[in-house]
Amino acid sequence: MDPLIFQKTVVLPRPSDNDRRAHDQRLRDSLGLDQFHIPLSLLRSVHSVIGAKQQFSCIIGRTGGGHRLIDIDRSRSYSVALDLGTTNLVALLYDNLERKVVLTRSLENPQIEYGSDILTRMHHAMSGNSEDVYRVLRNGINTLIASLCREARINTRDLHGMAAAGNTVMTHFFLGLDISTIPVAPWVPVVRVPGFFTAVELGLDLKPEAAVYVFPNAGSYVGGDITAGIIATGMHASSRTNILIDVGTNAEVVIGNREWMIVGAGAAGPALEEGITRIGRRAKKGIVYDVEIGDAGISCKTFDQARPEGICGSGMVSLLYELFTAGIIGQTGVLTGERHITEIDGERVFSLDCDCREALFITQGEIQNFMRSKAAMFTLLLTLTRSVGVSFSDIGTVFVSGALGTGIDARKAAGIGMMPAWPADDVRPMGNTSLAGCQMLLGDASLAEVADRLVDKITYKHMHDDPEFMKEFRGAVFIPHTNPELLKV
Repeated sequence: MDPLIFQKTVVLPRPSDNDRRAHDQRLRDSLGLDQFHIPLSLLRSVHSVIGAKQQFSCIIGRTGGGHRLIDIDRSRSYSVALDLGTTNLVALLYDNLERKVVLTRSLENPQIEYGSDILTRMHHAMSGNSEDVYRVLRNGINTLIASLCREARINTRDLHGMAAAGNTVMTHFFLGLDISTIPVAPWVPVVRVPGFFTAVELGLDLKPEAAVYVFPNAGSYVGGDITAGIIATGMHASSRTNILIDVGTNAEVVIGNREWMIVGAGAAGPALEEGITRIGRRAKKGIVYDVEIGDAGISCKTFDQARPEGICGSGMVSLLYELFTAGIIGQTGVLTGERHITEIDGERVFSLDCDCREALFITQGEIQNFMRSKAAMFTLLLTLTRSVGVSFSDIGTVFVSGALGTGIDARKAAGIGMMPAWPADDVRPMGNTSLAGCQMLLGDASLAEVADRLVDKITYKHMHDDPEFMKEFRGAVFIPHTNPELLKV
């Protein structure tokens, strides 16, 4: 594998009467790289390095079909993998020389100032305030980059590369592109395959000449985060038909193999997103990912076995299953009886009491919201597989990412009718596949060409007004379903 950014040491003979080559040619000949570009900013400084040293290092980036000089005489080199999430920005610091991950950090997307959902932000941008939306995102990313550097004790000028992925709108915000044609017919974005940029073009606090690759989108509703996720799972290279379920602000489902792929999207994600429920949190230390309710009480499993402070998407799945099997909710999701149930501000709530600093409550309204989300998820799976003549038993591996991508229990997900009853061994939690795809590209630059070609074979199926989706959704709102036979594999 050829990394996106690499270091090469050169030894340059000094100029003489017999060697009158220009500095740039001397450097090109020593490196021996095809289609090698030296930015003007480095041409202006290269003479001072060559004049002082015969041997020095070059930091080089692979950009498309060629190479570009990014830095000279530098002993450290890092890159950033960036997931441009609607709710959260997540960044990973990668050591280009050691080829290893240093640390990962996240930040709430500061665009929430202009709306918690992407449509509100788009409306704000389309009302003559686009620069506000672009600027606050750029500042948030730079804040996140600064925190990575501060913790790793490095300089931003040690950052020589980035791979970024987000949905189509977030990608356009990142690039400072107009989004006004995306939400209206015929739903056309400005760019589909962005490719490579320099950090200075995007206003990023990296080395100005740093190479920044942005994952391509396959359409208005199939973004670079899905393309990166496909790369992370290896679906694009598999002979078997697999599924990727990516749950974020929306839920996207990808079905396919190395020959074909189809994607459907729906609003199955919001109830699982951090901030939508009062106790909803991103998967991290102290967050509940599994629940058990028995005669002796409630027990919770948390990441790092820390005291519970909230619940993630997989924990919500487990909680709903346990509430149902314990008889605390019925098929419609309504809280019944008095066990662990109280009332806050006139609304019935369930108290998730499991050694918390403060009691965790989930309201009746939040449960109903989750019921609709789990129904949308299953209906999306059912409708999409039917549209390509694939049955649930034809699926090889089910990759799960996003809000459900850490610690999901396949048995419980099937028990509430959120997913078919796939064998647990076939369901593989993947965490953040958008970030994982970006990290993989930092280690293997050839994946940029793979990703750019991949979008040509992705078909998008619109679900928002699909008549079969609307018909099947009604039965899926119940636990597990009004027709449980549909869940069988």
